[in-house]
Amino acid sequence: MKSNNRIDSKPSRAAMRFAIATAATFFIAGTTFAAKTARVFIDSEASTTYNEVKENDGGAKYETYVFIKGNFYDGDFADKSLRTASFEEVAATLAENMKQRNYYPSSSPSEGDLMIVVHYGTTSVEPDLEELFMLDSTDPYAQGETGLGGFYSEGSEEEPGFSEVYSDDFVDLADLSDFGANNTAQHQQTMRNNRLGISKALNRKNITSTEEFDLRVEMQDERYFIILMAYDYEKLRSENERELLWTTRFSVPSIGTNFEDAYPALARAASAYYGTSLEKYAKTSTHFGTGTVEIGTLETVGVEEDASANQSSSKE
Repeated sequence: MKSNNRIDSKPSRAAMRFAIATAATFFIAGTTFAAKTARVFIDSEASTTYNEVKENDGGAKYETYVFIKGNFYDGDFADKSLRTASFEEVAATLAENMKQRNYYPSSSPSEGDLMIVVHYGTTSVEPDLEELFMLDSTDPYAQGETGLGGFYSEGSEEEPGFSEVYSDDFVDLADLSDFGANNTAQHQQTMRNNRLGISKALNRKNITSTEEFDLRVEMQDERYFIILMAYDYEKLRSENERELLWTTRFSVPSIGTNFEDAYPALARAASAYYGTSLEKYAKTSTHFGTGTVEIGTLETVGVEEDASANQSSSKE
């Protein structure tokens, strides 16, 4: 009778081990899901003269800046998370991460080396006209100089040059004080994915088929983004002349997340690229949200049998 009890208890212990392992797996899986990965696309360009000043043997030069709120893009759908996150919160998060490139906030709004205009929000994706109008891509009448049937096709227009991007941000120094408050209809535009540097990447020479496929996937869905445009603030104050020194654009797919979790990831992912001039573009991965998260790889190496049960069985 005693022996039978021992034999019967083995399945119970095995079931208990299975239940504990299953619970642990669900817990780890839940933790991994909560800390899902943000895959951020980064495009950055700077003028040659700025590069020569900023980069030196001792590292990135120390510079101060003031932030100005630029255009806010709320996309085609009602996204409450875009309104919940204030510009001040976005700016504070950017400021913390920009320290890695030796950028620090100015002690006064009327001083500083750079004036950085911050544009942010979500993109709008145009419907696929070929699918919308059921056009055959092989139909010669469906093709025009500007895309399908003469309609604009995303990525078809030539990428604007460095000095031309957002050339209508503000008119003169007098506008700066009201720039954030008067973000009216003239500044409300629709942002497309091709203006985030993805179209420029697609137009690169010697692009591989795999790289082209990945970039076209990036173009398909709405993206949360932040664009920083840095101007020579000293020249603006003294000569009333606007000189764009660098532009850094970073974005992440918005599906499956929200802007409150996305903007800290965006700021963190771009921390090594602010004010740089990339020959290509950069893709980097981080976690959504704030804080530091390290996720290891879960690996099953085997199942350990209950030693006491084996000893009891051998005695019998």
